Amino acid sequence: MNYKTILFRPLLLSFFLIQISCKKENAQNTAATTIEEPIPVVVDKTYQIDEKQDGNERLEVKSVIKFSKEYNSPSIWQFDLDMKKAGLRVINELQNGNILYLIEEGDEKYNYTPVLLILNKQGVQVAKQKLIDSKSKYNLFNTLVLPDNQGGFTIYAKKESKSYGNSEKDNTDEARMRAVLIRFQLDKMKFDSKYSGYKTESKSMADIFLKPLLEKGFSNISKGDFLLQYIQDKIVISGKASKPNQDEIPFVAILDYNLNLLKMNFFDGYPETEIDAISLTANGNFYVEGTENSAADGSYYSTHKRFMLNANLELLSDTSDKEPYYSFYRGPSAPDVEEETEDETASTAGESTKEETTEPTVEKGSSVIFYTDKADKTYFSLKEKAINSSEVVFEKSRSKDSTALWKIKLVFPGHYEVPFTNSTKGFKRANGDFVFYLYIRDTSGEQDRSSAVVYVFNKEGRLKRQFETSGYFGITDFEMKESEGKLITAFISYDANYVNKEWQYPHTFRSILYSLE
Repeated sequence: MNYKTILFRPLLLSFFLIQISCKKENAQNTAATTIEEPIPVVVDKTYQIDEKQDGNERLEVKSVIKFSKEYNSPSIWQFDLDMKKAGLRVINELQNGNILYLIEEGDEKYNYTPVLLILNKQGVQVAKQKLIDSKSKYNLFNTLVLPDNQGGFTIYAKKESKSYGNSEKDNTDEARMRAVLIRFQLDKMKFDSKYSGYKTESKSMADIFLKPLLEKGFSNISKGDFLLQYIQDKIVISGKASKPNQDEIPFVAILDYNLNLLKMNFFDGYPETEIDAISLTANGNFYVEGTENSAADGSYYSTHKRFMLNANLELLSDTSDKEPYYSFYRGPSAPDVEEETEDETASTAGESTKEETTEPTVEKGSSVIFYTDKADKTYFSLKEKAINSSEVVFEKSRSKDSTALWKIKLVFPGHYEVPFTNSTKGFKRANGDFVFYLYIRDTSGEQDRSSAVVYVFNKEGRLKRQFETSGYFGITDFEMKESEGKLITAFISYDANYVNKEWQYPHTFRSILYSLE
């Protein structure tokens, strides 16, 4: 062995160690698996079995599907990104086919930072950037991503500033409203196609709303964290304000993409009403849904409010409920615990003993409407047999009279549970297919494993495709988006590890692409 060999071997060994280290680091942070042209599993007629209808039923479809993993179609690719803590907020497709995700990444102390992640069509990471602003906190639940034709995009996001308020002791209406409004801002962040950085324009709610509110005679705002929505080419904001000695009333405003106020209107016929959602109808009007919270004679009431506005935000019609859906009697004055007598205490103890000997009852499941098709005038819902049961009923119904059209029973093995049905989401494809997901939990092992199942039904109510994620200790923030006949899914999974006498829950962001065709 000569001196050249002696010198070369350590250098070669160092080189391989460096390569292994780099690969290990990359594997811990990202991993994309590509399957070339996966063959979807064909759902045959034996999987969805028709059931006999009752005498008074006039259903288009009544059937049962007993869940089997054999019908899960494979994915095209899967991308994983390990994080300490995470929350998925937005999926959006850019003009060049890249996929944009907005994620909140947290540390051990639950300090969260917005993260922008971009993958290409093959599921490979092309950009990852933190949106850092040490003086404010972004709310990514209400975020608009507006792609441009060059592959770039603009993000509109609401944030709460940590440095706000009026340092002077000014107690005027204007000063008080300014102190509330200035806390919340709208940011316009513009990215080019290289994703190398961004330019930001900001306007506070005070910049936009203080002057028109004062001009209309309003003197008080309880909160400046207004509801923010994006409808067609408009930024729509709604909130509440009040005039002296009057109840708060809701308002709706429209902004352009330069954050300039275009229209604003107030609705004094809806006192103490919080607007929950605004959507666009087929004829271009705004459909407003809200909740009126009122109090009278020692009781609190909550009532659903619904009304229609035209493009100029003028009131057209009202379809609000006449009766409250919730009421609670507080009484003129609730007694303190100290005022209870011995007799009352004994009576209470007796009632408690009686309750303890009562046989436990099974809690009934709920019914959740998770998608409304305004064009078809139908809605889709899930009905639980019982809370956390292994069986749910997927229904399609007419909106006008709630007449069921489809009743498809989804039955899972006995060791499965269907939790969180109120988290289910769905959408309708252009060809009439309906896509939705639900969470399931396998309780057969030492540790429960949760996954998400995606169903694709055609317009005749027959199952076309079924997908399922892997099982994890926990799964949350599941989102879906269609793109060129494919289904982009993304979610956060987490595990439970007992390390150094402490439980740790490491999170992983995952995105999976499936074929819908």
